[in-house]
This record gives sequence, C-alpha cells and structure tokens, in this order.
Amino acid sequence: MELDGPTPSTRTTGARVPESLVVASEWAWRVLLVAVAIGAFVYGAAYLSFVVVPIVVAIFLTALLDPIRARLMRWGMSQGWASGLAFLIGTLLIVTVIGLAVRQVVSNFDELTTQVNEGVNRVTDMLSKAPFHLKTSGAESAFDRALDRFKKNPASVLSGAFSVLSTTGGLMAGGLLTFITTLFFVTDRRRIFTGLTAGFGSASSTAQTAIRAAWNVLLSYVKVTLTEALVCATVIGTSTAVVGIPISFTLGAVVFLLGFIPTIGAIVSGGLVVVAALVTKGVTQAIVMAIVVLVVQQLDANVLYPILTSRRLSLHPLASLLLVTSGGVVGGLFGAFLAVPIAAMLMAARSSLVAAPVDATSPVTDHLEAPTLPT
Repeated sequence: MELDGPTPSTRTTGARVPESLVVASEWAWRVLLVAVAIGAFVYGAAYLSFVVVPIVVAIFLTALLDPIRARLMRWGMSQGWASGLAFLIGTLLIVTVIGLAVRQVVSNFDELTTQVNEGVNRVTDMLSKAPFHLKTSGAESAFDRALDRFKKNPASVLSGAFSVLSTTGGLMAGGLLTFITTLFFVTDRRRIFTGLTAGFGSASSTAQTAIRAAWNVLLSYVKVTLTEALVCATVIGTSTAVVGIPISFTLGAVVFLLGFIPTIGAIVSGGLVVVAALVTKGVTQAIVMAIVVLVVQQLDANVLYPILTSRRLSLHPLASLLLVTSGGVVGGLFGAFLAVPIAAMLMAARSSLVAAPVDATSPVTDHLEAPTLPT
C-alpha cells in the first residue's frame, strides 16, 4: 500500500526548501537567541559587578560556613546562635590567615627581595651560558621594573589581579559589602530563599527544586575543594618551611586559595612554589619542591578526589580546563574561580528539572552529606 505525500527523505516545504535546511535554520535562530540572552546576562553582571561579585562570593562563603553551622546545631545550639557563631568563626579564620600571610611577607620583605634578586641573577647567568646561550637582558630589566613598581605601590599590583574591582577603594568597599551580605545569608537565608522563589508564582515549587539541587551541589563542591586545598596547602607549606623558604606560610596560603581553581590553579600554585624555591634557595631545593608538588598533586587527583567526590561532581579535566579558561577570559581571576562550580550548579538544576522531582531532604552526592537550605 502506498502512502500519500512525500517520504521523509524527499519531503520539502511549499517553497521547495529542503527539510534539513529548515531544521538547521530553526536550530540556528534558537541558538542565537540563547547566545544573545547569555551575552546580555554577562554584560549586565559585568556592568553591576560591584554588586554581583560580593553576592556571589557571599554565597560561596555561606556554603563554606555551612558545615560549621550544622555541627554547632547538632551539638544542641539553636539556629540563631549557631548561625552567628559560625559567621564569627569564619570571619576570624579569614582575617587571621590574611593577617599572618601579610605579616610574613612584610617582615621578610627585605630579605626576600635580596634573595629573589640573587636568584634571578643565578638563573639568568645559567641561561646566558652553554648550552642555552639566551639573551637575558630584557628579562632582567622587566623584572627590575616589576619589583620597583611593587615596592612603590604594592596595592596597585594586588588590586590589578582583580579586574572586577580594579581599585583599592573598590576592594575595600566590595569586601565590606561581601561581609554584610554573608552575614545575612548565614543568619536569614531561609526568608531570602522563600522570597526569591515566591517571585516565580505557580512555578515556585519547580524553582525551589532547582535551587535546592544547585545548592546541594555547591555544598558538596565546597566541601571537596576545601578538603583538597587544605591538604595540599598543609603538605606543600610544611615542605617549603623545611626547605627554608622565608615565606612558607604565605606560599601555603596561595596554594590553598588557588586550590579552588580547578586544574589551572594547581599548575600555577605549583609553579609559584618551585620558582620561589629556585630564586630564594637554589636549583637543588627547587627540584625537591617540584618533586613534592608533583607527588602531592598526583595523590590528590588520583586518590583523595575520587574518595571525596561523586559522579555528580565529576568533570573531565578538559571540561574543567575549558571552563576555567573561559571564565578567566570573561571575568579574570574571579571568573576562573567561579566557572566550574557555576557549571556544576547549572547542570544539577537542569537535571532536577528534566528528571523526577528531587526529594529536598535527600543528599545530592553519594559520599558527602549535602543538607538543603535549613528551616
């Protein structure tokens, strides 16, 4: 029996446009529309970066403080007291670490600059001789200019690393806004969450499901990354102290902070440690620190990370690398820091919307308890 009308392989529109072209055009305008929406969102976030950045950082700090808050509540402390004490503990820890790192750099600044100058001279002399025979005059002059700039105005160098808050005053104001926003998120996030989802009207329950899934993944991501960063920073920082590098605590703090940037953070922090050992102590100590860094990072990637994480948090290293690179291009250091967790949160929210409704009381991960937003 013959069917009326053209077969799928020969069917065309009335204007004789091939179906494949029709499908391609339909996909194209939808993709363009999504790209325009994403571009508008990114532009708006960049334009309001002075507000957006503190809010995003406050969300991450809230997730970071959540285990302390939960532990205090399990010990019998009320919700209000547990939230306030967790915020106080987190603030003291952050201020203490930053203060100790800055104090160590300041107290060893003269010795450090002398050792760095001597180390740079040793490296340039080695590169200018056989078998390299490289011209190092340009590198020496560039290093001298950078060092002089840091001596004259270190604040400008540090603030330049944060392109979203490019002035020292902006950093201070952003830090204050982050502090206040974190305080409200820790102590009153239930009411904030309820008010946010109420704006979705009839879709509020769907929005709550997606936000809970994203929040659970963020909690798990922060726990995993915090554990990894703390272990790596402790081992590498202790090793730098044993080797005799004068800013071992500061290097440990840098390793800890860069541990929150997947893939690239480990490479950059390891390189900084090896370079610091090279310019302050010599080739032998640099080789020792390179071995320590490689061993620690391999154990972290192949032993610690698989134990801590679940499949919901797993991303292929290439995906992490591309996300971090794209985030760095868009938002500098801040964008590189946020790229992977935001992608994981969006994936979790999408999965919760396309799959069966998620039980708000069940953990998202297999190996880590990830509580939902508390009542």
